[in-house]
Amino acid sequence: MEVTRKNFKETLPLISESINKADFLVIDTEFTGLINGRDVSMFDSPQEYYTTLLNGSTDFLLIQYGLCAFFWDEEEKHYKNDAYNFYLFPRGRPGPEKMFLCQSSSLDFLAAQGFDFNKLIKEGISYMTEPIESRLRENLAERQSRSNSEQESITIPVEQRSQIEDICKKVREFLDNSKSDEMEIDRCNAFIRRLLFQELGARFKNEAFVETKVLENKDRVLKVSRLTPENKGENRNLQKKEKEWEEFEEAVGFSKVARMISQSEKLVIGHNMLLDVLHTLNHFFQPLPSDYSSFKEFTHCMFPRILDTKYMCSLPPFKDKVNSSVLQHLLSTLSEPPFSLPKVECAAGRGYTCAQNKAHEAGFDAYVTGLCFLAMQAHLARMRGERGARVAQADAPPLRPFLNKLFLAKTAHQDSPYINLTGPDPTPSRDHVFHLTFPKEWQRSDINQLFSAFGQITVQFLDDTSALVALSRRDLAKTVTWVFANNNRISIMPYVKYKLLNNKHQSERREETSEKFMRLYSSDNALARRDTVSDSNATGSPEKSRGRSNSVSLADAQPARKRCASGVFQIDEMEPPPKKAELVVSNGKRKHSDCAKETTISKRKETNKVIDRYDSDSKSKVECVKAFKEIDSWD
Repeated sequence: MEVTRKNFKETLPLISESINKADFLVIDTEFTGLINGRDVSMFDSPQEYYTTLLNGSTDFLLIQYGLCAFFWDEEEKHYKNDAYNFYLFPRGRPGPEKMFLCQSSSLDFLAAQGFDFNKLIKEGISYMTEPIESRLRENLAERQSRSNSEQESITIPVEQRSQIEDICKKVREFLDNSKSDEMEIDRCNAFIRRLLFQELGARFKNEAFVETKVLENKDRVLKVSRLTPENKGENRNLQKKEKEWEEFEEAVGFSKVARMISQSEKLVIGHNMLLDVLHTLNHFFQPLPSDYSSFKEFTHCMFPRILDTKYMCSLPPFKDKVNSSVLQHLLSTLSEPPFSLPKVECAAGRGYTCAQNKAHEAGFDAYVTGLCFLAMQAHLARMRGERGARVAQADAPPLRPFLNKLFLAKTAHQDSPYINLTGPDPTPSRDHVFHLTFPKEWQRSDINQLFSAFGQITVQFLDDTSALVALSRRDLAKTVTWVFANNNRISIMPYVKYKLLNNKHQSERREETSEKFMRLYSSDNALARRDTVSDSNATGSPEKSRGRSNSVSLADAQPARKRCASGVFQIDEMEPPPKKAELVVSNGKRKHSDCAKETTISKRKETNKVIDRYDSDSKSKVECVKAFKEIDSWD
């Protein structure tokens, strides 16, 4: 089922019903880009992998979200699916304006798959994070609580008086003439509309109701409606307030669906789903933390059961039988012996079938991912001598080795294949990896020739004169630096030493940038204080001037979030930053402060998951994350 802003409100109850009855949920997403800046290295640790994606992907826009709910039909003894394909676009007003990046290659790929960009912009469903929702909700409630009499009156400037009087005369004529019930006042800027709200409201309080009307081309006009005994002013004011809340709920939009998925605590499945998870958390819940352990805890809190089919098919007994883990290739492989695809049907207009070919449509890809999962879990069941076609509990032995692990595609064949959300990550040795500096004219063949005595190698170029080289024969790694010690054309060092030097250089650059910022700020601050004192002495004002603060804070303190639309998430006021702040520049565009790493989250409740404090060192009686012992077999 395709869902846009036109049918989102009426479809929301169906979505809730599908989530509640599902055995498991499958998600898939489409973005405006994948990575901005340095890509992930095949030798990165899971923590470095996350940091690179955080700095290089979160400014892209999530434009399509697929959700497929698989539920068991007890009468027919097979699964059925309800699938939803959402177009998403944050449009602002009353939500916040959103700046985003896009990659031409990503948009070109989506266009080649038939993606409808006009529908995206015109009919995309809006969304926002929970902290922004809480702030805007409080602002709207506060604004509506103020009566018109409490609003400060504006003196009409001389140059606008004639125009205001002319419009008031036209409104008087409209009210005296009973031919129509409303009139529009166009060609007014925002300031003139504000003056007209004030004057028309004062002069015709008991005769007319004034409101803003947004046209299809986004122009704004004033609409003046005649008041009748059946349609009095109090009712119109109430209707206006209700309309404002409806517009606000529409701006919250798809975030409600994301929170339904989280609150269900159902098994959530995806294929190569790390980016799907990052964007889901960052766009619909809260900005992602820069601290890696906090990210793992945050993810596990919001989605306590995650399974990545790309990681699942990379392990035995599927690894040797799957030649390609690309989703469509995987589906083809699982359609042939020794595997078989299960029977999955859907009600008309509510889901997908295999006969449909809508690859790279988020909803269809979610459906295909669910089919692949069912085929693999059925194969595991047959190996265990079980006949049940229904999926067991997520923490049952057959699925436990794959649970809560996010596949890392770029580092998988270098022994760092996943992020473990509920335990320690793999920490492979890098003793067989070296950093090589070589002449600019060298090609890959030259590097292969240089290492020919060491067997097969893996090369990842960093730039025109440097690369990372990994030996397949790790037992020869100890002799590499000795063999090339007298080679004047190259420079080689172990990977561990290269990372230490690289981290040191980055730290020095950060410190240098921070010192420059501090000097500029101190100079600007001193100038501001001097100007403030000068102005105070000149005017002789008895009031104390308020100069700039001497402390430096690079992250604004967030106000306390006491409630939200869903009544589920709550955020306390952030702790004040430490006195010493450090400016960190990553990827040339994001600025983080070490003092703003901590995010607050509370424990999950059985029926209501409330984020009260997010602290990875918290020692609360009921912890947000419960790590379990790794089990590497299905016995």
